[in-house]
Order: sequence, then structure tokens, then C-alpha cells
Amino acid sequence: MYLSISKKDAHTSALMGADTVKLCEMQGFPPRLDNKNQSRVEANIQGFKAEFVIARLFNLDLPTINILSDGGIDLWHGNTSIDVKFTNKEEGPLVFDTLDKFRADVAILVGATSNPNVFKVNGWSDKKYFSLNAQACDFGYGPRLKLEAHETKPIETLWRCFMIEKFGNFNDH
Repeated sequence: MYLSISKKDAHTSALMGADTVKLCEMQGFPPRLDNKNQSRVEANIQGFKAEFVIARLFNLDLPTINILSDGGIDLWHGNTSIDVKFTNKEEGPLVFDTLDKFRADVAILVGATSNPNVFKVNGWSDKKYFSLNAQACDFGYGPRLKLEAHETKPIETLWRCFMIEKFGNFNDH
């Protein structure tokens, strides 16, 4: 599913991305390091854009700035915590450093496209599904766990789970 972000949300993402790095620097602790392909500010902007896409898709409270950590949770749908995972590849993998780093109830994988304001919502996973299907990998900076985009669950099935959470499963009555 391809979704675009509004100019307003893109602008807010840019401000939040820059502000997050500046606030970290002002507090005396360096933000996560830049890599050769993008700066920390650019990475934060993309991450916030992905969070806005998911917040708008599911009509959730909008993302906020977290200085120290978000605890692995970006958004909430009722009592379900969501970690929005952004990849610079349209269909890049869902990656966690370790299974313990999968702290939210669900993770949603969002990929970049050639248009900076259009994103591909690849799918989602809960921790159990991820633990059963993820493969060990090393991108050159230590072992990680990854689940390929095509192996994630369709985003439409998460919507159904959210509706059951909100309204109940009437098939049980």
C-alpha cells in the first residue's frame, strides 16, 4: 500500500527530526551516529514521516519528540503499542538488533520510494511471528534479526485486529 504524507506533516517531520538531534546535543549526549548514506537528522526526518503516515492511516495521535528514548514504542492504537520501522529501501527488511529490542505489541514496516513524500506500507508483525520467521543477518556492524518485507503480514489484517480490539469480535456472539 502506497501512501503520501501531506506537506504539513512533511514540514513537521523536518522540524522534529532537526529538533531531536539538537536537543540531544544540547543535553551533552550525542545522537546516534551518522552513517555514510544519510545524516542523523535525515534519518530522524524519515522516521517521523513514516510515523505520520501510520498515524494518519489508523487515525492515531500524532508522533512526538522523545529525547532519551521512546522505549521502542512510537504510537498507540487503544492498548496496542506500535513501533514504526522505516527502511530506506522500498521493500527493505524489518530489522531488530535482538528479539529483546522488539518491545511494542506490533511493528509496522514502512519503506521509502523515489518520491520523498510517498511511502510504501509493507506490512506488520507481532513479536511471536517475528521470532518464528526472522533470520539472523549481519549488515556489517554485528548480528541482527530480519524479516523480509514480503514475509510481513498484510497491513489490512492489522486494521482488522484493531477493529476487533475496538468493537469486539461479533463472530463470537
